[in-house]
Amino acid sequence: MNDRDRARLCLRLPGLETTSFRISSPRDETYNCIAWALGETDRSWDPEPDSEGYWPSGLPHDISIETVQRLFTAKGFVASSNSDLEPNVEKLALFAIEAEFTHVARQLPDGAWTSKLGEDCDIEHELQALMTPPSSFALWRYGRITTYMRRRR
Repeated sequence: MNDRDRARLCLRLPGLETTSFRISSPRDETYNCIAWALGETDRSWDPEPDSEGYWPSGLPHDISIETVQRLFTAKGFVASSNSDLEPNVEKLALFAIEAEFTHVARQLPDGAWTSKLGEDCDIEHELQALMTPPSSFALWRYGRITTYMRRRR
């Protein structure tokens, strides 16, 4: 990763400045963080009302954390109490501001976390680096982790 890419991402997510992270794929507008968490790179999943992204029928078109939890539950995930690495278990961390979903990160088999940053790149990162306090001047605001989910690999 060059210094320019690092500076660009740290400006958007200041928590990255003091942590180790790496860009794991180039910018791609085809998919988003929900798709990436589900292992897809051919379409965006979007709960926003009037969105052009894919959203399964039977789920409300809203950005509530409850709706996004329901999506991942339908994909085999259940609530987890922590982000600890477990053998043969895939974990997700759902971020929100207030009760509105903002982001999801997926744990890799080695315990690192991976995220698709909007229409930008994918990164491997420390989980806490994406949290943004209410007083932050971050360009991207993911808020705090509200939910951990898990399923067998």
